[in-house]
Amino acid sequence: MNRKFSDILAISLLTVLLASCGSGKMMGPVMPPPMAQNPDFLFVANTNSNTVSTFEIDSSGMLFSIGSFPAGAAPEFMATDAAGKFLFVGNTASNNVSAFQIDKATGKLTPVAGSPFATGTQPEGMALVSGANLLFVANNIGNSISAFHIDSMSGALSIVAGSPFTGVAAPFGVATDIAGQFLFVTNLNANAVSVFSIDSSSGELTQVTGSPFPTGSTPIGIAADPMGSFVFVGDHMSNAVSPFSVDPIRGSLSPVTPLPALSQNCSSTCHTNPLRVAIHPTARLAFVADVGANSVSSFAINNGVLTLAAGPIPTGQHPFGVATDPSGKFVYVVNKLDNNIAAFSVDTMTGALTPLANSPVPAGGSEPVGIVTVRPQ
Repeated sequence: MNRKFSDILAISLLTVLLASCGSGKMMGPVMPPPMAQNPDFLFVANTNSNTVSTFEIDSSGMLFSIGSFPAGAAPEFMATDAAGKFLFVGNTASNNVSAFQIDKATGKLTPVAGSPFATGTQPEGMALVSGANLLFVANNIGNSISAFHIDSMSGALSIVAGSPFTGVAAPFGVATDIAGQFLFVTNLNANAVSVFSIDSSSGELTQVTGSPFPTGSTPIGIAADPMGSFVFVGDHMSNAVSPFSVDPIRGSLSPVTPLPALSQNCSSTCHTNPLRVAIHPTARLAFVADVGANSVSSFAINNGVLTLAAGPIPTGQHPFGVATDPSGKFVYVVNKLDNNIAAFSVDTMTGALTPLANSPVPAGGSEPVGIVTVRPQ
């Protein structure tokens, strides 16, 4: 090697070494940027404008409007699959279900091919068993339950053999246990909850022994805790929330506390009472929308027993749907007459609710009644 070439090589190596140094540190391997987590989304059914509004939830609980998307006539209840791929919306006045694909990055909704899908008369509560790709819809006027298979790729619905299933009286609220073994349905006119076993392969429903089980007056809202041990029923005219323990084998219900007295007549307090119920992801808290009292209440759950933790906290006029965000840090309530969404932070230890600084937020439509949240996978 001649001297001229060696000098050039030394200079070149020195240049590379200097470029690799910063504040005396050698340059390490180039790391790829962290993968962004899909944002959480919130959906609101606007029954008077026949739309679904979409919002992104940021880390502080604030809601950012993405837009509104057409649904059927008078949408109310909604359901999403566990992966956050699909949104299903029950249209009470057009007797069908609108199905949408959820863009996991933007939250925008795209109608599924073949949507909407026919149900019975006046579809209300909805429940979804993700592991079995099954959707159940309560047909309030039809006195039946429509059952659908969900195509896991497209989101299209197909009728389960034997659907619609009968044996219910004005069904309204619907919930399933965590394993998808049982379907719980409030019977609005019979003051009872019907319980069905679910065949995970066929989707067929069979009433369990002892069903229906008595409740208080006018059961409307219903929710199952994430652990699958309890079911909570909003007895609208009894002004109470009734907890039931669930037999994990048979699906039968047993009251945790004495049932409230039945109220035969609609008194002046008829529409001031519990309407919808939501359970915190930890199963330690329950949140109840009190429709005529314009408030939301928080309850601590201890082995199924409910104890008032906070409330009533003012919301807006006629709060209907109530939901937590996927993390359990926030609670959202839609106010039908104010056309907005009340947002609260949650103390997961005490159940205390604190209104967020930007609350309430416009719902993006007229007469919002339904609300769900999702974290796309």
